Amino acid sequence: MSKRPVREVIQRDTLVRADPTTTVKAAADEMARCRCGSILVMEGEAVVGIFTERDLLMRVVHAGLDPAETKVGEVMTKAPDTIDADAPIGDAIRAMDQFSYRYLPVIDSGRCIGVISTRHLPFGAVIGMAWEIDERHRLAERIW
Repeated sequence: MSKRPVREVIQRDTLVRADPTTTVKAAADEMARCRCGSILVMEGEAVVGIFTERDLLMRVVHAGLDPAETKVGEVMTKAPDTIDADAPIGDAIRAMDQFSYRYLPVIDSGRCIGVISTRHLPFGAVIGMAWEIDERHRLAERIW
C-alpha cells in the first residue's frame, strides 16, 4: 500500500465549514456552491462533526426533517475519526474501507487542514503504487 503521505493528496483550499447552529439548508447550499460532498462542523478551530451528503439523505430527507429548520449540529456525525496529515495514504484507504467513510478530516499539528475523500484516493494510491514499483525496480537492478 502507498506510503505517500495524505497531505500530498488532499486539496488545501479553504475549509468548507459551518458551525453547529447552521441550518441544513445553508450547509447544503454551501456544499453545492463548493461542489463538495461534506462540510466540517467546527467550533472555533475544533472539528466537532462532519455533515455529508449521506447525512443529508438519511438523517434529514429520509427522516422527513425540514432542512430550513434543522441545524447541522443535530444531524451531523459527531466527533468524526480523523487522520494525521503525515499518515500514509494506505492508512486512509484502510480506515475508509473498514468504517465505510467517504470523507475523513485531515489533521496537522492539532489543526484541520482539509478532508480526504474517496475521490482523492484512486489517484493518490495509483501514484504511490507507481513510486513503490519504481523503487523496487531500482533496488532489483542494484541487486542483480
